[in-house]
Amino acid sequence: MTGWLVSLRIARREARRAKGRTALVLALIMLPVLGLSFAAVMYDMFTLTKSEQLDRELGSFEASARWVTDGKIRQDADGYGMDSVERGKPSTPTTEGLLALLPAGSRVAQVDTREIRLRGGNGEQKLTGHQLDLADVAYHNRVSVRRGTAPASSGEIALNRAAMDLVGVRLGGTVQLPGQGSARVVAEIEFPDTLRPAAVLRPGTLPAPELSSSTEWLVDAPGPVTWAQVRELNQHGVIVRSRVVVLDPPPDALTWPSSSQNVFGLGVLVFGLGVLEIVLLAGPAFAVGARRRRRELALVAANGGTPAQLRRIVLADGVLLGVVSGVIGTVVAIALAFALRGVFEEHVAHARAGAYRVFPMALLGIAGLAFVAGVGAALVPAFTAARTDVVAALAGRRNRTGPGRRWLVAGLCTLGAGAAAAGYGIVAIDSTVVMAGLVLAELGLVVCTPTLVGLIARLGRRLPLAPRIAVRDLARNRSSTAPAISAVMAAVLGAMTVGVYLASDFQRQRDMQVAALPDGYAEITRGVGNQGERADPLPTQRLVEAATSTLPVSRTVELRGVACKQPAAPDAWCWLNPLRPEHRRCPFRPGNVTKEEERKAARDPRCQADMYMMPGNAGNATTIVDDGTTVGLVSAAQGEDLARAEATLRAGGVVVADPELVEDGKLLLGVPSPDDPEGVQHAVTVPGYVSTTAVSRLFLAISPEAVAKAGLVVEVRGIVVATTRQPTQAEEGAFNAATEALGNYYHGGVAVPYRPDATVELLVLAIVAAVIALGAAGISTGLAAVDSRPDLATLGAVGASPAVRRRLTLSQAGVIAGFGSLLGAVAGVGAGWAVLASLNRVAGSTWPGETLYTMQIPWLNIAVAVLVVPLVAMFGTALFTRARLPIERRA
Repeated sequence: MTGWLVSLRIARREARRAKGRTALVLALIMLPVLGLSFAAVMYDMFTLTKSEQLDRELGSFEASARWVTDGKIRQDADGYGMDSVERGKPSTPTTEGLLALLPAGSRVAQVDTREIRLRGGNGEQKLTGHQLDLADVAYHNRVSVRRGTAPASSGEIALNRAAMDLVGVRLGGTVQLPGQGSARVVAEIEFPDTLRPAAVLRPGTLPAPELSSSTEWLVDAPGPVTWAQVRELNQHGVIVRSRVVVLDPPPDALTWPSSSQNVFGLGVLVFGLGVLEIVLLAGPAFAVGARRRRRELALVAANGGTPAQLRRIVLADGVLLGVVSGVIGTVVAIALAFALRGVFEEHVAHARAGAYRVFPMALLGIAGLAFVAGVGAALVPAFTAARTDVVAALAGRRNRTGPGRRWLVAGLCTLGAGAAAAGYGIVAIDSTVVMAGLVLAELGLVVCTPTLVGLIARLGRRLPLAPRIAVRDLARNRSSTAPAISAVMAAVLGAMTVGVYLASDFQRQRDMQVAALPDGYAEITRGVGNQGERADPLPTQRLVEAATSTLPVSRTVELRGVACKQPAAPDAWCWLNPLRPEHRRCPFRPGNVTKEEERKAARDPRCQADMYMMPGNAGNATTIVDDGTTVGLVSAAQGEDLARAEATLRAGGVVVADPELVEDGKLLLGVPSPDDPEGVQHAVTVPGYVSTTAVSRLFLAISPEAVAKAGLVVEVRGIVVATTRQPTQAEEGAFNAATEALGNYYHGGVAVPYRPDATVELLVLAIVAAVIALGAAGISTGLAAVDSRPDLATLGAVGASPAVRRRLTLSQAGVIAGFGSLLGAVAGVGAGWAVLASLNRVAGSTWPGETLYTMQIPWLNIAVAVLVVPLVAMFGTALFTRARLPIERRA
């Protein structure tokens, strides 16, 4: 211990003497610690506790309830999942019926949340509307009144700040509710769970929604809703989310198989690669510092200092700077997180955070990361210093030894072992093993770097004078060159790994998008509600006028769908479902399989189904009834494919976009019913054709003859509008207003192209990676230049011009930045592939699984890293390098 105290005192003295290098190392270690600590504190504040989440969901109510079926069910403690005990029909819930099942003295409040339109200073806008009594204290914590008073009549409304900005109104102003008249803004409210535009109206302002199995009620009972009461309600098909049950789950509650063991921990990878990156970034600074102190360490050795004591002196630098960096980084991160909490709430999370928390366990771990990084960065220089040649150091000579062939062999073996370990981790879905493999592989590249630098020096024989001297000097001083190149490699590798993941994730999102109509096209359809009389037949001309008066229309066609024969039973199911041939159907059903069957289903190609999302508001046109006259406009099919689709419909068949549905020119059309949800038992066979050019992969066109064969009828649902171009936002707003004015719950939607912000995020990532790599290149080049001062002095002594130094330093920067960026880009692409392969293994190991990732290379990021970074580093180095050559006294 006494030896360590002496070493720490020496480290403190050295830190004060070399303030520049100390500040550099502190920054290199502290910045990642600052970022990780900031993220940990923000994560802890925005991760709500169960109690906080319940307050936002329930307010002061005791529970929420949904009447999902008329049969018996079992539910989990959270009130999210359920399992049917006996088959029951869909429920027809009533408020009175629910109250009859609850304890005496209970009251319920129906949750009524829907999309509404408000017209103010910024025109007509869509936002979320809630019908609830703000004066009821039971809603406290679910929604709060910041200013004003609760709406007391249908002529008053409350808006949050985002809604006021969106509509263009302030407290005391007036807004128009289409079809309902005007309302005065009497309060500014806030839903802590979402800060997006929202409004609160007095119950009864809008027509009451139709009750269904998805209707939710908030329950205010005389006392807590116990698990026994929840189980009793389950006997009647009611699923309950009770405050006391969620906070204290019973042991006999239904549980679902946990996938936590299969979740691939990206955080583990980020942590492991982050530690290695810090070590490699700070390593050159410690290496140069140790070489600057060679004479001091040699004097210690000459006076009897042992190699262990020399190691402790250098390691003490890492211990001291690591601890100081951890403390400063943690304190600054907490202060920044608390100061920027409001900014993140408003502009990032769009929700209020929970209580002020600091995640102490994570902060301790991150502070330990700083200590490990400091010691790790000083480890190699410490062992190098312990082998200092005392005579050479005191004489001012430098040891110039090559890395030896054994280091190349060791590096290649480490690289291979890392790749093998990462591959095993991918198969085993173990993120820790993957991280260890990637770290090993990166260390293998680091060990191979000195040999690779030697190969570059051989290639430099034919270069001009300054580049030739630069590569030779870098090869002779590999102990400083290799850490510098490794630092740049580490900076580029991390950013490139994230870039590969982001590029692949954006492509995955694109693959999941399903268009309903060609971009810019629109539809107007009649909803299931009824506002006034039901217009039958549909007033097509009024719909066409609403579209042509607001959009750049080229053509309109009727949109027809399947309907029940009249009169129809209240529980009749009136649609058609295309079925796969029996040998192509998945033999398993989600939610009703054992663990072994789930594994079989995950491996069965017949059970793989793509997840999808539909951009825009147009979605009804994916399924139409057509005799061949409108399929071309709705599907955007072309050429021979369109001709065959039209012929199939004229022949009484069905056109689909999924090739799995058609076999030998035939297709099965199921007629679903309550007892047969997929319609397998009531299927008809019709001619089928697979369209290869339809814009939507969910497209389904059914001929009137096929509808009649299934026992159903054709109904006009609305119109499809072909446009000459993509409507502007103003035109789309006018179209929505014209559709709303039609009444009868008509719904208008415009198909918009999917525009992910991948370009923006990847550009930001490229800039960040470039800045980090430039910083690493500049620092590393500066450190290498310090180490080559004797060579520069020799050049000055033999009469070299000052311009030679600029070209020499420029060449050094180009080699360090270029070679490091190239290695980092290659390694980053490999690491990104390992991450994606692991995520795909996770998705493929569960059923139903998620859409898999396809490998995407972020060429923009690679171009920036491999081309832009070295060029900027070279010109920056030439700009800030002093032309005067140093003069040093030689012993």
